[in-house]
Amino acid sequence: MIRGSFSHINAQLEAALRKVRPEITLDVIDVGKEFKENMLSQLRCLLGVQREYGLSSWSSKDMLRYRLARSRAYYQAVSETVRDRFDPADYDFTLQTQSLFNAALPGIPNFVYTDHVARAGMSSLQGLFGAPSDGWFACESQIYTQAQHVFTFGPKIRRMLLEQYGIAPDKTSAIGAGASVLPKRPVELSTERFARRRILFVGVDWERKGGPELVDAFKLLRERLPDVTLTVIGCSPDVQVEGVEVLGRLPLEEVAEHFHEAACFCMPSRLEPFGVVFCEAMQFGLPVVATDVGDIGSIVVEGETGHVVPARNPEALSEALFQTLAMPDRALRLGTAAKARAPQFTWDAVAQRIAAHFPGEPAAPRAELEVAW
Repeated sequence: MIRGSFSHINAQLEAALRKVRPEITLDVIDVGKEFKENMLSQLRCLLGVQREYGLSSWSSKDMLRYRLARSRAYYQAVSETVRDRFDPADYDFTLQTQSLFNAALPGIPNFVYTDHVARAGMSSLQGLFGAPSDGWFACESQIYTQAQHVFTFGPKIRRMLLEQYGIAPDKTSAIGAGASVLPKRPVELSTERFARRRILFVGVDWERKGGPELVDAFKLLRERLPDVTLTVIGCSPDVQVEGVEVLGRLPLEEVAEHFHEAACFCMPSRLEPFGVVFCEAMQFGLPVVATDVGDIGSIVVEGETGHVVPARNPEALSEALFQTLAMPDRALRLGTAAKARAPQFTWDAVAQRIAAHFPGEPAAPRAELEVAW
């Protein structure tokens, strides 16, 4: 059971599960879409949001949408929708992506796959709209306590489940995430490629992804490496700096070509639960320079596959980029290590880790499938 596209993750995970466990029949429901089609339920939930959060909930559509998805009324409405729609006798288990609702059905296991928990406070939306209510935190805790197993993208969120939600260690696993963009041709690993010193940024939210800091760091870097360039994909900030090219939104096929041509990937996020794009960069043999927020430091191995620096620190970022790009043979070593680490972060690998917990014989011994964090 899903809610929206989840950054294209739902479709890719579904396809991977069908591939690695073709004997399993999957029925997919988008609970968000189901909710939008029930006008009476929407009205009840909107009144519930006002009771739970107050009249300020109506200050903007974005505020109302954020609080609606984190309200007891919405949680109860979605749970009722799931129970009314599905007969537990027809299914062996349920699997939900994200933790904004509870897909548990009486008598059968429910599995949860999420990149975030509300108490992590890493959502940029919390900075704008405030933390969820105590009532919502109680609902969220119920999702995890009722689950058969909770899969997190990275180890930081898993630790929070253990320490702040009281989930037993054997009921949760950090299994990573898969790359949405993969190479369709051989990846070049050569000093010639890295000598071109092309930095690539791919992100939709320029501010949250640390774009302004990257530009400041790039200006400092150009003083030491005048031939370095920066390509910005996914957003269209107004950057008038020599050596910076802003391309905006591109089809995935074109994004892949830029990954192929780059010498380094850099996205210095201010806030980031996980960061699938770092997994993508490694598929293309790119050293990664990033910040130490969320689980990025678990994806990028400092000094081995790239460098991790404090957020909002252009000076440290510039130095890390210099250490990565100044010597092509060093960049080659980092990129080669990143490419070797990348196979752990594919949707097929993630699907195998999830399926190993499904009822019945596991597809493969679980220990052999674990991520080397």
